[in-house]
Amino acid sequence: MEEKIFDRSWEYYKERNCYWTAREIAQQPEVWRTLAGMLEARKDEISAFMDKVLAVPGLKVITTGAGSSAFIGETLQYMLAGELGQPSENIHTTDIISAPDETLLDVPTLLISYARSGESPESTAAVNFAEKKISNLWHIIIVCDKNSTLAKKGYALEKALVLDMPEGTCDKGFAMTSSVSCMMLASWCVFHYKALHEYTGYVRILADSMAQQMENLYRSAEEIAKVQYRRIIWLGCGALRGLAREACVKSMELTDGYVHAGYDSAAGFRHGPKTVVNDETLTIHFISHKPYTRQYDIDFVKEMIVQREKNTIVSVKEKGFKESISGEDFEVIYEQPSELPENTEMGAYINSLVFSQLLSMHKSLEKQFKTDSPCEKGGVNRVVQGIIIYEI
Repeated sequence: MEEKIFDRSWEYYKERNCYWTAREIAQQPEVWRTLAGMLEARKDEISAFMDKVLAVPGLKVITTGAGSSAFIGETLQYMLAGELGQPSENIHTTDIISAPDETLLDVPTLLISYARSGESPESTAAVNFAEKKISNLWHIIIVCDKNSTLAKKGYALEKALVLDMPEGTCDKGFAMTSSVSCMMLASWCVFHYKALHEYTGYVRILADSMAQQMENLYRSAEEIAKVQYRRIIWLGCGALRGLAREACVKSMELTDGYVHAGYDSAAGFRHGPKTVVNDETLTIHFISHKPYTRQYDIDFVKEMIVQREKNTIVSVKEKGFKESISGEDFEVIYEQPSELPENTEMGAYINSLVFSQLLSMHKSLEKQFKTDSPCEKGGVNRVVQGIIIYEI
């Protein structure tokens, strides 16, 4: 049987140098189900580790990574605080290596490292620097290649839990897609380890829901990509602000900078950045699942609609909102599984994440970039190059 991706033949994407990007976006429901099983198989190990580390008095939790891997932590810090009352701080590996004295304080610390390839020099360097500067240090290393330098470093550490992601999540495409969603879902389940089977069940529910909705998200993204925008601004509050930053990078990566992208919160965008809006600007408004936060998202969409000239406005929201927004150029509607906990943004995050991946891919296709390797001059690479690590 001929392989099809989003109801198109694989040759369609192959001819357009988009095969791996399309396949890796499409495979996400499947790899999420695999992830759920992998986490369940390690339940006892995860529980024993988390019980020990979370019992450490005065523990500081730091999430780290570079690029898309770092943006996972920017979202997770809101989810952990909102769902579990667990504070955390997101510090990029690029900030750790360039300012270790200011970012690595000698207090009991759990360092959660995210990486797709596990081969970026900053990833291992951040772990090494932390080992030198923090006397009571624990690690969770979440990586998509279990044979990578970072994973091997984790296996050699005494107080470390290494979680490798399902095969195929070390994306071969330029942009991180299935790697991001899997590492986020894994983190969510790990911190809910006391109810791990319940949360892996939620992951399977999200997978089934996405499998049913992805075609609609694909078509919405395809239609919006036809708009002739040169600037795109992704807007989200709370946990969705980190997603807005992730989406921002995707837009620029897959068009090799042809589309200039920015991100902010709905409230923050008014404070100066809004001046970027012109006739070639598309604003994407992620609408929060949380009723209090959602008020700010809705107010700002309405403000943008009233003030609109030739710019384009898109809202991304779950089906069944009672609040009324009318007048956007496009509405992207998804169904939030009713089984999910009411206090989580994970449903909004996952659906909005996949839409952002699809829109970035479609814009790349529409402008005829080589989506799997858009930066032909080599200035930006799938695994970062050119970093010199200066030892401390």
